[in-house]
Amino acid sequence: MEIERDIVMSSLGAAEVARSFPRKFRRWFSTGQAYLYLLPVFIILGIFSYLPSVFVFYMSLFKWNFLTQGDQPFVGLSNYQFLLHDPDFWQSLRVTLLYVLISVPLNLFLALFLALLLMSGIRAKAFWRLAIFAPFITPMVATTSIWYWMFDNYHGFFNGILHLVHLKPIDWLGDPHWTLLGIIFYTIWKGVGFSTVLFMAGLTNVSPSLGEAARVDGANSWQSFRHITWPLIMPITIVVLLLSTIDAFKMFQPVFLFVGAGGGALNAARTLGLYLFSSAFSTNSHAGLGAAIGVIIFLLVFTISASQLIFTRRYTNDVGY
Repeated sequence: MEIERDIVMSSLGAAEVARSFPRKFRRWFSTGQAYLYLLPVFIILGIFSYLPSVFVFYMSLFKWNFLTQGDQPFVGLSNYQFLLHDPDFWQSLRVTLLYVLISVPLNLFLALFLALLLMSGIRAKAFWRLAIFAPFITPMVATTSIWYWMFDNYHGFFNGILHLVHLKPIDWLGDPHWTLLGIIFYTIWKGVGFSTVLFMAGLTNVSPSLGEAARVDGANSWQSFRHITWPLIMPITIVVLLLSTIDAFKMFQPVFLFVGAGGGALNAARTLGLYLFSSAFSTNSHAGLGAAIGVIIFLLVFTISASQLIFTRRYTNDVGY
């Protein structure tokens, strides 16, 4: 009997394997077919994104000069050692970190406030949404030209307001104490519309019945926002924080358009992006040094982004998303 049972079990196992093989084959075929459809995207990303990123790290190990023909001299980690002992690099890093610490929280809280305001019973919502989002899609060269006039010492909009309240005018782009702050005002005005749209998308997923139930239980507006709305839109908040931080570390165009490649008086607004540009394309520098700065910027952004993503995953697991 035992032999017959073993024979029967073996036959059943062979039949199960025979039946499961086509199912597994179909699953593998479907997965392979999906990756085949994604293959053009992988090729495009590899050629225009991943391969250049790897090549930048390769360049950082050489004294690379685009104007020099022939082999580029290999210097190893000398470019990184030079940056670690370069006071201009540390100054640019301090300016970048200061810009991140000021602009990112301001952009986050202002965008959240505007999103809550637009989702309320305010009139002419379509007009205000367009007015807030329009700067984000307007060409930067055009907007910086307008703001350059607004920063004018004698006929500018901001100094006109200061004159009305009997305050001394400010040299926004010439005084090293105000240059970075003026650029922060512009970048927040320029990018807050995109962050507001993201917050509005998150707020649409918050059921109004939750707030009504909280008010029935005696909660005021702040308590309802603090304990219901804010936790529910926390994933969107992390996304906005992540994107704003990445953009802040890559800051280059507004500073270059407002104060030039030098970063203004006393290099007060010279960010890492501007320092990369001047190091890679100035007369006495080489592209390998600029590539090393690019690698450092990538490591900074990657570290902060990974930390934020880890925090987001832990938070979503704790609250049960």
